[in-house]
Amino acid sequence: MDYDAAAAKAYIMEKFAAKGDFSFLKEGDLDRMVTEAMRLDAEYMQRSGVNDGGVYDDDAAFEDLFSGVKEAFPQYSMYCMRFVEDFMDFNEEYLDSIGAIDWE
Repeated sequence: MDYDAAAAKAYIMEKFAAKGDFSFLKEGDLDRMVTEAMRLDAEYMQRSGVNDGGVYDDDAAFEDLFSGVKEAFPQYSMYCMRFVEDFMDFNEEYLDSIGAIDWE
């Protein structure tokens, strides 16, 4: 299993496009929001020790991503909760598809 950030982003973007819930965003904003969520998630994983065998706490990660995306994109603050929920679901689907999740 090799994590490929570009492949993950492409997978996530495709899922968002298929769902269509955020098609109202200004052009390029969804891409920037996904990039920011990926950055925030990577920071959470580093800080929490997930990369070194620690446990990924969905609730703590959600709070980090939600507050970070909301701060970075205040014009979409009313949509950030739904965006982060979808992002986390799509990211988990990608990770599972490449065998990167240990379901203990």
